[in-house]
Amino acid sequence: MKPIALSTIRKQNLAKVLDLLTLSPALTRQELANAANLSQMTMTNLVDYLKEQDVLHITPLQRSAADRPAQGRKAEAISLCGDHKAWLLVDISSLQFSMTLTGFDLSILLELHDDQRGEYLPRLENFLREGILQVQQMLGTRELLGLPQLDNVKIKELFRRCMGDYEYYVDEDVKFAVRAFTDLIVLNQCEILYYLYIGEGVGGAAVHSGNMLRGQNATAGDAGHLLDRQGNTYESRLSTSVFANLLYLPETPSPEALQQLAQQYPARYDAALNHMAAVTAEMLHGVLWILDPTHIIIDCVYARPREDVFVQALSHHLEKQFAGENRKLPQLSPGTSGVSSVLRGAVHVLQKAWLDRVLA
Repeated sequence: MKPIALSTIRKQNLAKVLDLLTLSPALTRQELANAANLSQMTMTNLVDYLKEQDVLHITPLQRSAADRPAQGRKAEAISLCGDHKAWLLVDISSLQFSMTLTGFDLSILLELHDDQRGEYLPRLENFLREGILQVQQMLGTRELLGLPQLDNVKIKELFRRCMGDYEYYVDEDVKFAVRAFTDLIVLNQCEILYYLYIGEGVGGAAVHSGNMLRGQNATAGDAGHLLDRQGNTYESRLSTSVFANLLYLPETPSPEALQQLAQQYPARYDAALNHMAAVTAEMLHGVLWILDPTHIIIDCVYARPREDVFVQALSHHLEKQFAGENRKLPQLSPGTSGVSSVLRGAVHVLQKAWLDRVLA
C-alpha cells in the first residue's frame, strides 16, 4: 500500500476545516477540533495557517467570569472571511445566463442576469465581456480565486478570451450541487448520497464515500433521461412546465409566483405536488435498485414553497413502490434554503483547488 504523505493529510485537514466553517457560521477551536476529530494543537496550527491566507475572521468571545477557563487561550469565534478573496460562479445551463460573485465566505457581492436575445454563442460572449467589467469593479482589493463552469466545447478558451487568465473548473450543475452535501456524508456516516434536481430540466448526481460517480459518458445518476413504460423520459413528465400545466397556468411561473400560488390555493397545490411525487417515486425506483443510496437530497423548484409536503408524499409513494419487499429506504431531505446548492458545491470544489495551489 502506498504511504499517505503528510502534505496530503494536512490538505485533507485544511479542507475539513473549511467545510465545517462553510456549514456553520462560527466555531471555536475546540468545537472545530471535536468535529474534525483532531487534537486542539493540530487545529490551532491549521487555523493559524488559514488566518495567514486571509480567509478567516477570528473574534474574541464575550463570556462571563464563571464561564472563562482559568488558564490557556481565551475562546475565540472562528468564521470564514469574505474581505480579501472571492469566487465567481457563472451559470450557462438555463435559457438565461447568470453570474454570481461571492466572498470566500459565500456572502453575495454581485448578481447579474442576462436579458439579451439572439444566438447562443454571441449572447454568451457579450454577457461575459460586459459582466467581467462589473465584477472587477465590485472586487476592489479582493483576489478572484477561480471560476467553475458547465461543460461545453472549448468553454475554457471562450471564458479566458472574454474574462481573463483565471483558473476555470468545468462540470455540470448537478455535479457541483451534490458536493454541497459531501461533508454531511462524513457527519452522518452516509456511504452513498444521491442528489436529484427537478426544475426546468431533471438531473441527478451521486457520491460514493466522498467520490463522484461519473461513468463512461459522465451521465451516472442522470435520472431525468430514464424512460418510463411508455417510452417517455421522466424529464418530460416532471419539469416545471408540466407542473404549471397541472395548475392550468399559461406559462411557467417564477419562484415568487409559485410561493404565492401555494399560499392562495394550498389544497390544489398539494394535489399537484402529490401527483409529481408519485412520478418522482416511479423514477427513483430504478435509481434505488442500481445505486441503493442511503440519503437522497431532493431539490425541486416547485416543491420549495411546500417542501415538507412533497418529501412526505414522495416517501409514501416510494414505500408503495417497494411494498412487500424487505428493504430499507433512503433518508429523504429537501435541498437547503438560502445559498443555492450549485453555488455552495462549486465553492467546495474551488476551495480544494485553492488549497492545492497554496500548499504546492
